Amino acid sequence: MNLSDIRFPRQLEVDGTAETIRQALMACTVKLWLGGDLDVSMITMSEPLKKVLRNARLKGQIRCGFEAVFDKLENEKKGITSVREHQDAPYGDRVSRLLLFSNDGAERFYRHIEHLLQAHTPRLLGCLLDIDGSTLGSVITGKDRRIKLVMAEHKEIVSGILRTVAAGPRITF
Repeated sequence: MNLSDIRFPRQLEVDGTAETIRQALMACTVKLWLGGDLDVSMITMSEPLKKVLRNARLKGQIRCGFEAVFDKLENEKKGITSVREHQDAPYGDRVSRLLLFSNDGAERFYRHIEHLLQAHTPRLLGCLLDIDGSTLGSVITGKDRRIKLVMAEHKEIVSGILRTVAAGPRITF
């Protein structure tokens, strides 16, 4: 997915923050894995972002773990395909899901993420966090738990996270 072509949720386009978010995401991109084709944004885990993620968990707006995320995306894809076949309804080409993942995964983990991102483009956007899975687990649950992957699955929380990323610190090289 080319970051310059991303279409964000409508509320971000309408309120004028989409371009700021786009620039923040393009400020630092990295290859997802050494042999991969996909570049992803690397973002800093700031205190405001931690707060947004904790609130999202409390509201049931994020899903944790690769298998849970994979199952949810596949079920949604089947539903979208069914609706499109029966109603000839237009399918949006906007980001509606946000995948955040830790920086301590094995190559295989990142290959699986690349496959997910490619299979569910343009509605799924992925960002690499500058923290490990243990820290991400602590941030989200408040407990000693390892979480390497989370997906924000509501456009309101996706928009909230993206606004926070745009407002927060960025990693620069």
